[in-house]
Amino acid sequence: MLRVLPMLAYLALVVYALVDVVQSDEEDGGGIQKGFWILIILLLPFAGSIAWLVVSRRARAHRRPAPRTGYPAGPVPPAQYPGRRRTWETDEPASADPDDDPEMRWLMEQARLKREREQAAQDPRRPVTDDGPSTTS
Repeated sequence: MLRVLPMLAYLALVVYALVDVVQSDEEDGGGIQKGFWILIILLLPFAGSIAWLVVSRRARAHRRPAPRTGYPAGPVPPAQYPGRRRTWETDEPASADPDDDPEMRWLMEQARLKREREQAAQDPRRPVTDDGPSTTS
């Protein structure tokens, strides 16, 4: 296994360099065209791969600085959620009376039913119906 590992690393280096040459910009070659770099890597695999990595990284470093976006290098851009509408952001005006709001009426009804159930749990003699607690004694 140890005899195979250096050969696999060598092959991975050559394949990585070839793929990097093919995907790179023309300016990354240090003045040499992509076709010549491919020939150099194929004819001198180890030296050509190392040379390509050194030259291309140096050219990329001089050509464009590191991006300055995002935290902590720059401000965090605001989140964008297009087309999102909230239930309270409707076009109809809000009513001044809470009794006109169907959601408020439903919440009030649920609170009333909860109070009645809690009272019935404390006083087991009063049965609870869906219309409210019974007033029979």
